Amino acid sequence: MFNSLMWQQIVDNFHFIRPWWLLLLVPFSIVIYLRWKQDSNNEWQQQLPQHLRRVLTIGDSGWKKQLPLKLLSVSMLVAIIVCAGPTWEREASPFGEDKAALLIVLDNSESMLQKDLAPNRLERAKQKIRDLIALRQGGKTGLVVFAGSAHLAMPLTKDDAVFAPFLAAIQPDIMPMKGKNAETTLALIEPQLGSESAGTVLLISDGVNPATIEAFETYFSTSPHQLLVLAAGNNDRVSNEPLDLASLKSLAKNTQGSVVEVTIDDSDIKALNRNIERHMQLNNESAMPWKDMGYFLLFPVTLLMLLWFRKGWLVKWCLVAAIVFPSFYSTTTYAETVSLKAATNEPIADVTMWDKTVHWWMNIWLTPDQQGQWYFNQFDYLTAAKRYQDPLKKGIAYYYASEYKLSHSTFLQVKTPQSLFNAANALARQREYVAARDLYQLLLDSGELETELKAPVENNLALMQGIVDEVNRISESQKGSTDGPEESFELGDDKPKTGDGADEKVDAAMMAKETLNANEILGSQELADKWLRRVEADPKYFLRAKFQLQLRSQSVDIKDVSNEEIK
Repeated sequence: MFNSLMWQQIVDNFHFIRPWWLLLLVPFSIVIYLRWKQDSNNEWQQQLPQHLRRVLTIGDSGWKKQLPLKLLSVSMLVAIIVCAGPTWEREASPFGEDKAALLIVLDNSESMLQKDLAPNRLERAKQKIRDLIALRQGGKTGLVVFAGSAHLAMPLTKDDAVFAPFLAAIQPDIMPMKGKNAETTLALIEPQLGSESAGTVLLISDGVNPATIEAFETYFSTSPHQLLVLAAGNNDRVSNEPLDLASLKSLAKNTQGSVVEVTIDDSDIKALNRNIERHMQLNNESAMPWKDMGYFLLFPVTLLMLLWFRKGWLVKWCLVAAIVFPSFYSTTTYAETVSLKAATNEPIADVTMWDKTVHWWMNIWLTPDQQGQWYFNQFDYLTAAKRYQDPLKKGIAYYYASEYKLSHSTFLQVKTPQSLFNAANALARQREYVAARDLYQLLLDSGELETELKAPVENNLALMQGIVDEVNRISESQKGSTDGPEESFELGDDKPKTGDGADEKVDAAMMAKETLNANEILGSQELADKWLRRVEADPKYFLRAKFQLQLRSQSVDIKDVSNEEIK
């Protein structure tokens, strides 16, 4: 598909590889002109009156006049252009040294677990990343993931075998901070793409907030890199947090980038790869020869030359085309995954035509926030949350709809005391009492609370501390029990951290730090085995620890970490 980037490339780089062939246009024009003049000045026609000439001559008027000469002229003109070798891009390197650098920025927030794309948005995004890496065939690729904070999961590398396991380990539960703040990734772009004259940043997300759009616009207005956006979501399926395609298009428009929606085939990946390589060709000097684009013009030339001398070919070949063309056309078909196991997940409902019509009609008269308020007043809180664009209102609607994870993630997009107070309330509703307590305490320590908000924060903090103390007391009382630990009294999933836990006494000898250098490890098989046992086999836990260390090493003030959640 032609886009602004392709037209820019064609205009900037268009030239002829063999321009001397264009000199043939001079004698060719002279011959065509003389032939045209000869056919126009038939002596016998000049002897007839004009009213008799129009009656006695057949096929000598309108666009059919001298049609063979016209077709021959077009054919020869295109043939000369083919010989001149038009081009506007270079040949692709067979060894991959000219591949463009790509930094993938992957949204790893809770909303990416929505199942409007099977099996969910995050897993489908991973599949698309693998397909893109395979298509690039050796190009340098890096991976940055973000939720409430951004972290480098894999620096630029050409080794697909190293990249794959870390990509597979990406899950929202490895992130040290919840939320959806894509603007935090901007600080990681330059260290990775700083040495590249024309890199590409691929953002894979289901929506961005206004602060993200403004930050990205500021960064890419002065950056040589381009931004591509892969929209992860499907608005034709019902979802608790629909794909915000409008915000992604606004982001791409403001950064001179482009948006590609996820498709069931590989057309989205091919479109992304074309944009990546084209940006590199526009901005990088390559040692590869120019690609001769004139070969594509040989097909129309051949067709015209074959049909030019056939009398009545227009009628005949139009009839043949009308009969043959439908045989090459078929309706769009979709592959469907067939499983022999019973389905365990709830089916995802399609958005009905009636819903689309209602949404279209409301868009004519109401803004998205007005639509959300209308549904909110009708007590349809989940639909209201889908319509709202204001993060604070959206988070409140999710909270009323008992979608506390989505509510918490949405509140964290707004860095105000009120939104953080609401985010702590959402954590408490999820029985993550320690995280809620810490966030309440952080609000009190910030000194930015308004008078009317201070009392509720103090009250909720005391309540959370009481619950945590009770959990700790029960944990302490269970020490030494032969029956094993009892289940959490809240009932349900015990994954959330509800208590600080009882203190453990550890032998000091076990806490001694042991340092082994490379010579010691390689010189002793026993030490080598001991060192290898320390290496975590699952990259998921490695990335979780790595992200925690990255977050702690960052030197930021209290405002930048006010939405931090310690898991």
